[in-house]
Amino acid sequence: MRIYERLGEGFREGGPDYLPSLAVFHCRWCFPDAERVRAMLPERAAEKALLVRVDCTARIEAEFVAKAFSEGYDGLLVLGCELGECHHLTGNHRALKRFALLRNMLSLLGIYPERLRLMLVPPFDEELVRASISEYVSELGELGSFRYLG
Repeated sequence: MRIYERLGEGFREGGPDYLPSLAVFHCRWCFPDAERVRAMLPERAAEKALLVRVDCTARIEAEFVAKAFSEGYDGLLVLGCELGECHHLTGNHRALKRFALLRNMLSLLGIYPERLRLMLVPPFDEELVRASISEYVSELGELGSFRYLG
């Protein structure tokens, strides 16, 4: 199944205790196991998160971001290799440039750019990854629910 089609899967409304819904893209080279990535998410967020493995963070297209938000996800998280550790050598550098543009695009559309997060982290430092993801989920919770009006 194509990535673009998968973005429509798995979205559920939050209950009275609001917890943001996440679309999580993860690099297949530094985070190859989706269940390991799911285990690093806060427990309740993991239940309703959509995980999508990509070949490289540089492969995240603007249309994936637009589709995730149009499907009602509150945030889009991308986990990738540390700078200098990319299997494709410069993929994470290209991702940084693309994400700067994507965040500007979201801002122009009236969407908080904080809803999109790129994390280039060491895959073996699970405590750092967990803490970074938990911080991101807390920030999303403060922003509240996102609803696409288009």
